[in-house]
Amino acid sequence: MADKIVYVISRDPKEYTEVVSAVFAQALTALAFDNECEIFLMGEAVNIVKKGATEGLKFKEFESVDTMVGNYIEMEGKLFICHPSSDARDLHADDCIDGVEFVNASKLLLSGKASDALFTF
Repeated sequence: MADKIVYVISRDPKEYTEVVSAVFAQALTALAFDNECEIFLMGEAVNIVKKGATEGLKFKEFESVDTMVGNYIEMEGKLFICHPSSDARDLHADDCIDGVEFVNASKLLLSGKASDALFTF
């Protein structure tokens, strides 16, 4: 049975490109090894899925953030946005790339409790 791994990102992708890139690289690796993955975006990290916000954003030898996010969604990784964080930034579903789901704290709580590993960044 595959493990369930949950990642929580709260960092601004432009200021912390290395961290955001590393998280998506880890999640892509976990998916490649048939693990179930969920990434929760909170705070400034909600900008990761804002259309055009990460275009061309890249850290050294990692692929660009938008490429990694696209690959993550294509590999059926789950990507969740904290609804209160998105509301605070006036970010709505039509402002975001496809494949993301807006959720509240209860989803993170339930996913975290059911996970085999939880990482925060």
